[in-house]
Amino acid sequence: MSTTGGLRESAGGNWAHDVTKARRLQWKKMAVLTIITVMTACLLDIVWGQDSAPPTQGPTPPSQQSEIEELKAKVKELEQSVDALKKKDPEPVEPLSSGTTTKVPAIDREHTLVTEDAYADPRVDNAPFDPDLRGFFRFPGTHTMMRIGGYIRTDAIYDFDQLGNINQFRPESIPTPNPGTSNFNMSARASRLSLETRSTTKYGDVLRTYIEFDFVGGGNRTEFRLRHFYGQWRNLLVGQAWSTFHDSDAIPETSDFNGPNSWIFQFSPQIRYTYALTKYQTLAAAVEQPSAGIPASNPVTGEPVSSTNPLPDFVVRYRYETDDYHFNTAALFRSVGGVTSSGRGDHVFGYGLMGSGLVRLWGRDNLVFQAVYGQGISRYFTDTKNLNLDVGYDAAGSFNAQPAYGGYAGFQHFWNDRWRSTVTYGFLQVNTSEGSPADIYKKTQYVDCNLMYSPVPGFTIGGGVLWGQRVNKNDESGDGFRINFLLKYDLVKLQQDVKKVLPF
Repeated sequence: MSTTGGLRESAGGNWAHDVTKARRLQWKKMAVLTIITVMTACLLDIVWGQDSAPPTQGPTPPSQQSEIEELKAKVKELEQSVDALKKKDPEPVEPLSSGTTTKVPAIDREHTLVTEDAYADPRVDNAPFDPDLRGFFRFPGTHTMMRIGGYIRTDAIYDFDQLGNINQFRPESIPTPNPGTSNFNMSARASRLSLETRSTTKYGDVLRTYIEFDFVGGGNRTEFRLRHFYGQWRNLLVGQAWSTFHDSDAIPETSDFNGPNSWIFQFSPQIRYTYALTKYQTLAAAVEQPSAGIPASNPVTGEPVSSTNPLPDFVVRYRYETDDYHFNTAALFRSVGGVTSSGRGDHVFGYGLMGSGLVRLWGRDNLVFQAVYGQGISRYFTDTKNLNLDVGYDAAGSFNAQPAYGGYAGFQHFWNDRWRSTVTYGFLQVNTSEGSPADIYKKTQYVDCNLMYSPVPGFTIGGGVLWGQRVNKNDESGDGFRINFLLKYDLVKLQQDVKKVLPF
């Protein structure tokens, strides 16, 4: 979808606003000059009144007469200046520019999410997710503009069954078996704040920086948490961002903040370079922060074990995208392991393969999907990231990378321009080693059915029903139901103009 028209409208709107502002300043100047003129006229009137009085000591001195003529000349000059200001048009102010002609595909922008996860993702050539640059303002006298974004969100949560996490719906936290204790909770932890800058460099391209925080702490705590903190110039990214082994445009809209159990959810400090192969194809390579999730002790020797990382995680990603669909695939390579208290180290090779996509079905209705398989990659899934399941131990007490696989699919339907619904199903399984405890994680399932209502841009109210199930290695299971209501207000209204693609 071309955004040229949108940019022109934005530029025209900014120019008209600046012209109006300049004219207001001119009228203020005119008012000041008018006051000076009136005061000067009054002064002259006083002087002339004195001059018209009967002389008592002879004719007016030549010096006084010359002063009067000089004041008359100044009044005339001021009047001419006021007339000139009335006729002069203000100089146009330079409109805001994104600094690039590259565009984010229409299907990615039209895929509505209650979160801003897709907005935060780095784009090729720093293409703006919002082509109208709403919310940006320019620093006077510079080539830098800034946007303060984020949203305020409050969740009201009712659990029909006991769940280990009362704020996020994580199937891995469901007790097995579940005693069925109900609970009500409210939370604003999912609220976010962001700061974005875009600066035009002397080379004619743009440098983008992005910082984002939320309030999600470990467990059920509310803490200030850094999500993104990166800068990108000429497709070279340095900082913390979504892992390159991730696809933010393939996230389904869920009523729960946590998302599906098999979603690749990882913020990684990294160095990434993206190369545009063609208009529709890109290739990215990155080195990212490693972190191995391993058991705290060796069950065979009984020695404590600490995680160590001799190499960074390496990721290569290929992406093909158009205005109606995109496909993304990535490969992850890593070394996982640790060192015992006696100093004996052990590391094994881990890898992961993923495929994901977003497809327009009709109008704005769309389908998102993701499938992942790998060994030693459990920390990358949202459901198992803190369970230390990357590696296990064989009968000899040596590490082995544990296989993990899963996926999800989500269908989003727009009932009209204000109402929409999404149905999502997710599955995740980890095949642990034979020496693992019987109650260790084996697999989980996730279902979310929701209804969202956006009566005006920037405001959303919605709710959903969620179901999850956890199964342990010994096949003991537990499930749980939750109702999640949410109320969200955007600090910057980002609703797109999508009337031309709506089927109604």
